Amino acid sequence: MKKHKGITVDGKRWIPTIQDWSWIITIVWMTAANFYSPFGLFGFVCMFSPVLIALSGRGKMHCARICPRGSLIGKIGSVVNLGLPRPKLYEKPWFRPLLWSGMMGGFAVMLILVIPQGAFALGRAVLIFMEVATVLAILNGVLFTPRQWCTICPMGFTSGNLRDMRKKLSKT
Repeated sequence: MKKHKGITVDGKRWIPTIQDWSWIITIVWMTAANFYSPFGLFGFVCMFSPVLIALSGRGKMHCARICPRGSLIGKIGSVVNLGLPRPKLYEKPWFRPLLWSGMMGGFAVMLILVIPQGAFALGRAVLIFMEVATVLAILNGVLFTPRQWCTICPMGFTSGNLRDMRKKLSKT
């Protein structure tokens, strides 16, 4: 698969990479949302972008070319990395669905509890969820390989499943 500007992948134009600098988006967004909670609602953009790109037929292109968290953990993990072996748990076929279910289920419950409280509480809840996921991602990057989190990321898991579903539907 060719990965540069002007090339199409499965009939879709390849998205140019912004991985060299997209980590700045994570830092700016989290900083701003910590000062003004409703800004935390922009976290939904980070959650829905990979889904929309996958639904557009571009698979996990968001993960490879855009993801601000992936960019951040790549930067940090390339500077501080212990290089420990990847946990065998990560390779179990049930682990990614379990992680996805736990994180998305917890997020759904949190949303149900805070939506009635308004934009400030909702923005804060989204920010906290994203900060926890980012801390987990950084820990994985420091302990194992720089973008280890990307192999188990719930949004990458969702995008991959959507990609696979589209492929199956296009064959029928």
